[in-house]
Amino acid sequence: MKYNYSEISDKQFEELVVQICYKLLGYGTKIFATGADGGRDARFDGTACEIPSRHKPWEGLTIIQAKHTAEFNKKFSDGDFFGSKSSIVNGEVEKMKKLIKSDDMKNYMLFSNRKLPAEAHEEILSFMSTETGLSKSNIILVGISDIESYLKAFPEIPDKVDLNAFDMPLNIEPDELAEVILRIKDEIPNINKLSKGKSKESKAEIKRIPLENKNKINNLDSGYSKVIESKILEFDEIADFLSRPENTDYQEKYLECKFELDEKIRAIKKPDHEYNVVLERVYDLIIARDQDCKTNKRLTKLMLHYMYYNCDIGDDERCEYVA
Repeated sequence: MKYNYSEISDKQFEELVVQICYKLLGYGTKIFATGADGGRDARFDGTACEIPSRHKPWEGLTIIQAKHTAEFNKKFSDGDFFGSKSSIVNGEVEKMKKLIKSDDMKNYMLFSNRKLPAEAHEEILSFMSTETGLSKSNIILVGISDIESYLKAFPEIPDKVDLNAFDMPLNIEPDELAEVILRIKDEIPNINKLSKGKSKESKAEIKRIPLENKNKINNLDSGYSKVIESKILEFDEIADFLSRPENTDYQEKYLECKFELDEKIRAIKKPDHEYNVVLERVYDLIIARDQDCKTNKRLTKLMLHYMYYNCDIGDDERCEYVA
């Protein structure tokens, strides 16, 4: 399960790090406290359980730092984190030197909700080791990929820190959806007016269980369902657009997007979650992440409603178009 760690609080990230350290080091890990210099750390003094391995564990005092950022898609290699005198890593190195001298620190772990490229990993390890005298084998850097691996190994941790993926925006990239929306806008310039018209006959119907039953399965509000049903004429235009042979590329982009949305929603949706709330949160995330979708808010929501009505997202028996 992937979480958008930029959306959680500093405190929640610290709690997550401590829970991971309970597993890697031991339950002797002490909760984060504010030091004399204003820095916050956790510590473990003793023989580690799993770090760096069960057969050759760390011994002595281990200091753990958690560096959380509210910015999305940040990296260890960013200038604010490493590479300048004012960077976070440089500041940590000065603290490490003091801890080695005052507390006889033997090992050091740095957690951050940033991506950790291989080159940056080696550069930072070498820099910390050279500056502090600690062996590289006594320093561990933990980025997003490592955190995700630990959560797979210890799946009980997210619940212990109330880390529910549904309670934060889904971590999706709406690029494909934006391209489809822009193309539909160009190809069907009158699509925003179709819901007001009544003369156009529906060109296709969906063979499936009644929409009312689908709504019950997914816990979607009846009033919200009426909003979706009011757009059927527009759905016909979208279906026609996606079925044209010349639009194969956009069919593929649509499929990629709907598969991603459906899989991620299924992974985090609990039975008590209302699907209309799910759709609205997904919509909020998409328009926040993509300027083209934000500029075309109505079409963006129309596409999400189309996916639901067309059985591309949400639980349902098999649906298919029939002439």
